[in-house]
Amino acid sequence: MSVVNAFKREVAIKVVYYGPGLGGKTSSLQFIHHCLKPESRGQLVSLATGADRTLYFDFLPIKLPKFGGFSVRMQLYTVPGQVHYNSTRKLVLTGSDGVVFVADSQASRFEANLESLENLEENIREQGLLLSEVPLIFQWNKRDMNNTTSVGELESALNHYQAPSFETVATKGVGVMEAMTAITTDVLRDLRRKNLLKRQESSQSVPAVTTETELPEVEVSSPPEPSSLPEPDSTPVVQSFADLVDVVDTLAKRPEAPEAAPPPTRSLSHLVDAPDARLAVIDVETMVDAHDWQGAVRRSGSAFRALSSRLATAFPGTRAAEAAALAALRTGISAERLTRFREVESRALSNGAVSSLDALFSLLFIADFAVRLEELERR
Repeated sequence: MSVVNAFKREVAIKVVYYGPGLGGKTSSLQFIHHCLKPESRGQLVSLATGADRTLYFDFLPIKLPKFGGFSVRMQLYTVPGQVHYNSTRKLVLTGSDGVVFVADSQASRFEANLESLENLEENIREQGLLLSEVPLIFQWNKRDMNNTTSVGELESALNHYQAPSFETVATKGVGVMEAMTAITTDVLRDLRRKNLLKRQESSQSVPAVTTETELPEVEVSSPPEPSSLPEPDSTPVVQSFADLVDVVDTLAKRPEAPEAAPPPTRSLSHLVDAPDARLAVIDVETMVDAHDWQGAVRRSGSAFRALSSRLATAFPGTRAAEAAALAALRTGISAERLTRFREVESRALSNGAVSSLDALFSLLFIADFAVRLEELERR
C-alpha cells in the first residue's frame, strides 16, 4: 500500500516488476535509471543471488511532478523469476500499489510466462486481493528476437484483465518508459479513487488523472523536490517510535553545521526485550553518549547482522549480506532506510567521515530493527 506522509506532503508508491527469469525485468529498471536525470532518480540497489543474473530486488525511487499538492516518490522493485525464490517474491510483492508483468516473447518461454503469471495471481490472493483489483501493465518484451510468440497469442494467453500492454525491447529501452508512465498513471488514478490523496489543509479536491499523457515530465525531468524539513517555528509531533525514526531520517539528510552541538541521545534500549538485542542497543547508546560516532555505527552494523541471522532459515542458500538485507525487508524496514544504513556503515568501516546524526540514525535503525524482529517472532 502507498505511504502518504502529510507532514512532508509526499506520497510513496511501490511498483513491482514481475515475470519469468531473465525476461527483462532488470533490464527495464536499468534503462529507466539510465535515462532519468540524476536529480530525478535514486540509487539503483541490486542484491545478486550468485546463481545467475536474477536479482532479489532492485530499488529505484523516482521523484515525479507534484500531484494534488503532494510530491510523488515512486519505488520500483524487481523480483527473482526462478521458482525456488518464491518466498522472496512474496516479500517484495507485499504492499505493492501496481505491477508491471514483463513477459518473455520468445516461443520457448511461453510456458514460463504462464507459470509466472499464475504465481503472481496466487501471491496476490495470499494478500487478500485479486490481480484484477491491482493496477497492472504488461510488457511483451524481447520483440527483437527471432521465433517470438505473436502479440495476439500473448494477449489471449496472459492478459485476461484487458490491461494496457506494450511491445518492448528492454535492452534498448524500446517501450520501457511508456510502460512505466502508464503504470504510474494507473496507480495515481487508483489512489484518487481510494481517496488517499485528499488535501488535509484545503477543501480543494485532488485533480483527476485522466490520460497517460498527464505525466510528460517523467522521462526528461522533474521539479526540485520541496524541502521536507519543517518550518523554523514548526515542531513535528512524534507519537510513536516509527514517527521518531521518520523525523531522524529527515534530520539526517540536512547538512550538519560545524558549530552545532551533538544531538541529545535517547534511551531506546528499554523498548527491546531480548537480552542480546538490548545489550547491543545499550552499547550503541553508550558510544553515542561518548561521541564515538564511528564506533556507534560499526556496533550497529555488527548487531544488525547478528540479529538478522535469526531469520536465516527463511532464506536458504543465500549469502550472509543478502540474508541480512532480506531480513530487514521482511520486518518491514524500507529499502531506502536499509540502503542509507549500509552506506553509513560502509563509511564507518572505511574510516570515512561519520557525523553525530549518522550515529543517531544508526542507533534508531538497530533499535527499530530489534523491535520489529521481536514483533515478527511473536506472530
